[in-house]
Amino acid sequence: MSEKLQKIIFIIDGNSLINREFYGMPPLTTKDGFYTNAVLGFINKLIKYTEQLSPDYSAAAFDLPAPTFRHLEYGGYKASRKGMPEELAAQLPFVKEACEIMGFDVLSKEGYEADDILGTVAKTAEKSNAKIYILTGDRDAFQLISDNITVLYSTNRDVIGYTPEKISEIYGIEPKQLIDVKALMGDSSDEIPGVKGIGEKTALKLIQENKSLESVYENLDKQTLKITPSNRQKLTDGRDNAFMSRKLAEIFCGTPVEFDLFSGKKAVNQTKLYDFCKKLELNSVIKRLNLEKSTETQLNIFDDDDDNGGESLSDIDFDFELAAYILNPAKKFSRENYGNKSPGEIHKEMTDNMRGLNLEDLYYNVEVPLASLLREMEQTGFLADIDGLVKFGGELNLKAGEIQKEIYELTGVEFNINSPKQLGEVLFEKLNLPSGKKNKKGYSTNIDIMTKLKAKHPAIEKILEYRALTKLKSTYCDGLVKLSDSNGRLHTSFNQTITVTGRLSSTEPNLQNIPVRTSLGREIRKFFIAEDGCVLIDADYSQIELRVLAHISGDETLIKAFVNNADIHRLTASQVFGVSEDEVTADMRRTAKAVNFGIIYGISDFSLSEDIGVSVKEAGEYIDNYFKKYPGVKNFMEDIILSAKELGYVKTILGRIRYIPELKMPNKNIVSFGERIARNTPIQGAAADIIKLAMLACAKRLKEENLKSRLILQVHDELIFETPEDEIEKVSEIIKHEMENVYKMSVPLVADISAGKSWYDAKE
Repeated sequence: MSEKLQKIIFIIDGNSLINREFYGMPPLTTKDGFYTNAVLGFINKLIKYTEQLSPDYSAAAFDLPAPTFRHLEYGGYKASRKGMPEELAAQLPFVKEACEIMGFDVLSKEGYEADDILGTVAKTAEKSNAKIYILTGDRDAFQLISDNITVLYSTNRDVIGYTPEKISEIYGIEPKQLIDVKALMGDSSDEIPGVKGIGEKTALKLIQENKSLESVYENLDKQTLKITPSNRQKLTDGRDNAFMSRKLAEIFCGTPVEFDLFSGKKAVNQTKLYDFCKKLELNSVIKRLNLEKSTETQLNIFDDDDDNGGESLSDIDFDFELAAYILNPAKKFSRENYGNKSPGEIHKEMTDNMRGLNLEDLYYNVEVPLASLLREMEQTGFLADIDGLVKFGGELNLKAGEIQKEIYELTGVEFNINSPKQLGEVLFEKLNLPSGKKNKKGYSTNIDIMTKLKAKHPAIEKILEYRALTKLKSTYCDGLVKLSDSNGRLHTSFNQTITVTGRLSSTEPNLQNIPVRTSLGREIRKFFIAEDGCVLIDADYSQIELRVLAHISGDETLIKAFVNNADIHRLTASQVFGVSEDEVTADMRRTAKAVNFGIIYGISDFSLSEDIGVSVKEAGEYIDNYFKKYPGVKNFMEDIILSAKELGYVKTILGRIRYIPELKMPNKNIVSFGERIARNTPIQGAAADIIKLAMLACAKRLKEENLKSRLILQVHDELIFETPEDEIEKVSEIIKHEMENVYKMSVPLVADISAGKSWYDAKE
């Protein structure tokens, strides 16, 4: 049998494909009502194209919930994009599990999108003369197409192969020139602004004739550029947006994600796949692959018959995944990373590495005991008023129906309000409202555009209200009811090794994402309740990240403000605007608050200007004034970047490490992103460390005092306890004392404590 001359690489855009399958497949569920349509569609695609392509390496790339360098570059990037429906989000972990079982590497990297990972893998493989196939439901990947890279574009009905020839036939340009087209026309789905008033037809014509964005602007004042005076002015006015949009539109092909293209083809684990399909009742897959008759078994990564040493994983009291997370939070544990050594050898290497980096205390005294506590919290769960949620969902449905009728009366036509296409046609063609920017998908009706139209027509306010109501019902009312157990308790899964900052995350359901910004959204918290005879105690750290910043920067003005219990936002306003604290207005304080928190996240003048509605110049002046008044913060920000560039990582006050390979990248935008990471991680990471210490300290005290109260949820800087009524006073005192004294800083830690029968009552 002859060897293939060219290796075949198969990469999947996980997020776009799961969306395509969810909306393209019928609403299939298990007997218990769990949705499986996206999982089934996804697996069928894996099987089909693995059989067709017979790849030498397969991977699936997925987005992570954290902001990317594009969000930090431009605050409006995907700003109003809705999250996944709960029915889809619940399927995502199973899709990833299916990928791993079927021999696909699952790749993610915080700060980057799946597209960037696809591009990185594809372009790396291309250098080795491999043939690459990218399966995606997103046209953004077209820019990656080359002689060796084919995009398999998945629609709801079919999959179409795109090559350079097909791109040329359809668009009349080369694939990489699509980046410049998008820079001009923008992208409403990703909220990339482009040049206002320039559509796809004009953008394509400009790039076809001028070859690049630079050439368009070089020829802008010349007669050789065939364009109307109106469009010439639009291009002139939109120059900055065009070049900024190109940065957002271009897929970054140097993502620091680890993969091995030549590790060899991974076999499908038939036994695990059979168990997986039985669990999700995917009988069609079992029949299609003849899994019931398969007797193949696969060795675990730490099998008892290991050749390198007859101990197994269970013989060693050590959490390899947690240790790997401590050593490098961006690098998932796998045996291959340690040269397939025995568990004992890997254990020694990990403990030696932790000792060398002074991480033993963080592992043994924080993360390991926290894992046990999180397990208890998951098992306990959070009681929900299921009847109340069902009733509230019905009320939302009725209210949405009433508003729907009002919208029909106001617009003079009945249509599907949930369809962006139909909504756009009604608003911008029937009603002739301004701001109608049309592309192949229709008119954009995102939150920014709708907000701008509020004063133009009375239907807009009603449409926004309708959207909010239907999302609340489907995501929270319906979704939470489905995920509750027979006793009405919700058991979230806490993820301890996902974020690179040390923060915990929560899934199935995500209880860290319950709405808080709108009054109607906060109503959902009314249905998170305490058992009979108990209350919920809500304990929330006050401005912990700003207090951490004061401590690690050593800024005297900031430290003094917190020691004296000053209003930090009012103080900053007086410093930034050059007025006395008595002269600070509510608007000034609001702006100063945005500056305070923006500094923590390394905000740019452009993003700050978008956030607070001022010019870029004014925003830059606010940031400059801030650093003049808080020189210790400025010195810290400069020093931490220098240190990170020298060491390759930053540390929190508890020693938690985050490596920042972005600082050594050739792309200046990526380096800037790395600098923002360097500034933010010691602050956000320290806050995460402190809340973990507080969780452990509070839980320990409650057990030592033989109290029945128990910690049931953590939401970043907030802890929630379920407490018998006769323990309220004592437990409140314990929680406040432990949270405020768990870690000594140069400024006081302050915990606000409140109680109520529901989460809403306790929080409000």
